[in-house]
Amino acid sequence: MPNIFHLPMHVQREVHGLAIVVRAAGELDQETVHALRLELRTAVAMATPPFPVVVDLTGLTFFGSAGLNELVRQQRRAGATGIPLRIAAAHRAVLRPVTASGLDQVLELYPDVEQALTAGRSVRPTG
Repeated sequence: MPNIFHLPMHVQREVHGLAIVVRAAGELDQETVHALRLELRTAVAMATPPFPVVVDLTGLTFFGSAGLNELVRQQRRAGATGIPLRIAAAHRAVLRPVTASGLDQVLELYPDVEQALTAGRSVRPTG
């Protein structure tokens, strides 16, 4: 008997200093994209420019076209307010559809959350 309580995707939002991280795990498709949309809207509303909203997709096992469309939509929305939207993903389930669609030329991609959070920070030499 199938588990009727199984959720195909889990999304959570975390505050990291002045940056916001939205983590998604499971399957992102037309049926589950609404949960990501709500968290990203909230994250963009909470964010303080120029600090980023980082979307951590490292926990996804499936990434469909609805997810691609939502990332582009939210990138435009965040960019209009001066907030960078950065994507953390380093595995085939996410990178293959992103590169196949050419969105690797549009989205800010990073291999992990830490690099996405620290990108663009000026590094002062010591000494």
